[in-house]
Amino acid sequence: MNLRLTALSALVGVSLAAFALPSNACFTVIVGKNVSATGEILVGHNEDNEMRIITSQYWVDPATHEEGELIEFEPAAAKIPQVKKTLGFWWSQTLAPTGYSFSDGFVNEKGVVVVSNNCNQTIEKGEKVNEGGIGYGIRRLVAERAASARDGVDLVKKYGYFQEGRTYTIADANEAWQLVLLRGSRYVARKVQDDEIAFLANAINITNIDLKDTANVIASPDLIENAIKKGTYKPKDPKNFSDFNLRKAYQLDERTSADWTKERVRVLLNYITGKDYKDEHAFPMSMKLKNKVSYEQVRQMISGHSKHEVRNSGWYHQGMNDICNIGTYDSVVYVLRQNPLFTLAWRTNGRPSQQFSYPQYPLAGAAIGQNFMDPKTGTAAQFHAKPEQLSYRADRPVYTFLAMQNFLDWQHQDYPIFAKNKRAFEKQAAAEVHKADKEGRMLYRVDPAKAKAFLHEFNNYSFHNVLHATEQELHELHHLPIIINSKELSQSSDGTFTVTALSTPEVHMTRVDKEATRFGSPFSNADLEVNREMPKPLKVEFLDVNKDGLKDAVFTFPIKTAVAFTVPDVDTELYLWTKVGKKRLAGFDVVKIKK
Repeated sequence: MNLRLTALSALVGVSLAAFALPSNACFTVIVGKNVSATGEILVGHNEDNEMRIITSQYWVDPATHEEGELIEFEPAAAKIPQVKKTLGFWWSQTLAPTGYSFSDGFVNEKGVVVVSNNCNQTIEKGEKVNEGGIGYGIRRLVAERAASARDGVDLVKKYGYFQEGRTYTIADANEAWQLVLLRGSRYVARKVQDDEIAFLANAINITNIDLKDTANVIASPDLIENAIKKGTYKPKDPKNFSDFNLRKAYQLDERTSADWTKERVRVLLNYITGKDYKDEHAFPMSMKLKNKVSYEQVRQMISGHSKHEVRNSGWYHQGMNDICNIGTYDSVVYVLRQNPLFTLAWRTNGRPSQQFSYPQYPLAGAAIGQNFMDPKTGTAAQFHAKPEQLSYRADRPVYTFLAMQNFLDWQHQDYPIFAKNKRAFEKQAAAEVHKADKEGRMLYRVDPAKAKAFLHEFNNYSFHNVLHATEQELHELHHLPIIINSKELSQSSDGTFTVTALSTPEVHMTRVDKEATRFGSPFSNADLEVNREMPKPLKVEFLDVNKDGLKDAVFTFPIKTAVAFTVPDVDTELYLWTKVGKKRLAGFDVVKIKK
């Protein structure tokens, strides 16, 4: 393949304010095949965002397109000419109220994976772009067209970029690349070496690179010249650029030094080495390892929590300093195989520390229940979601997984039992996927189509197995039956409403701790923190509401603060968080939100 650098064309040109930008989170780990326990490249990724997020997984079939067809995703983005034939791909969708450009995950039929990390707050401020540009389309183009990781790197060079800075991980069974795109025309791609582990939170992690090493580094021609011109890089020798450091030259220090950036990398480095790395400016972009790394260990890495986080809100996850944090709504570890059909994804629909990880073969197709729309409808909804598509429905499995983590995040006393069950579940799932892998490969040698069908059936089994296990876990959790005593709640109302928490023979609500009680949405706010203004009850009365001889607790809350981070016209689950005696308890009910 010709890897010569070409001029970037079709650059972009609109204000960033015209787009729904992602949060500041996400975390990625890449393990080279020589340090992987199975000899396969591993990619672990936590996708983090704020506000109401609904995830679905789809299989999009390969397609033939008409001459002159144009791709149009975001409003005002560039219209990109479509190729005649596109590849099939697995798509994990982020469905948000106004759409997210940079959060979806993809694996295409050639085994190419793409995920990304927000790395904005760079020195690139005034770069002009033309014709609307490209954002979300980058990863979708990789999914539709890239036959290898290098193809993916080449594809993104052809288009300008409208975000301030982002690092894409593009990987296949043979190699993994980290691609930094800067607003406008500049970019750097670095190949992760086979004997190293690379990692990043949400600041550029690439440091010293040899731009002459074109086998492992691809960069825009004026990268160093631009940094010198802007005064962010001063070479010791005007003719020798070996001391060039991309992170120092292009990332603002306020990003590199932010607690929620450096602390997550610090957690990962401590896990790998046992040492405490305190200077974020000296963090390595990768490390060479003596010991092999398993996909189970990568799952542990992306489930990591900070030892230095002060957890005083009542919820375990309350900010971004954890690798697995308050905004993590999708998590996956990919095991990249030479035969793409057997590429494996261990995933959760939320925080990996508070859900069961389960195996899937992405190229065998999504399981029944992993989505509630077809791919065409899902694509149309990406930046134009309807309230019904964001509304709580008990028959949409994603809400079962979300409820699980919401209860565990408050009910600390229940976590040890869950953790024990989680280990047992994942051990059994590993044995089952090992067996499926063996049988699938035997079938593939005879009939690839039957092997794919077999693996699809495994996907169905695996997904419904984890759904059943989660439902069982929820049934065992001590949660409160509650009733919101209103059909609708208005965001503009200055009034109050009541919530009834029913007593049971095991839990007497007359013992409730009013001061420990809160009410509101479990989705994080735009700062990726639990809403610190989540209201306390204005008062509580004890009445036998359901006439069972036990007094129930009737709480009065202010409407406006209780629904502060909800979405209008959406049927929304709101939670009561409280303590009864020494036990932490939670319950939820669903209500329509109005403006």
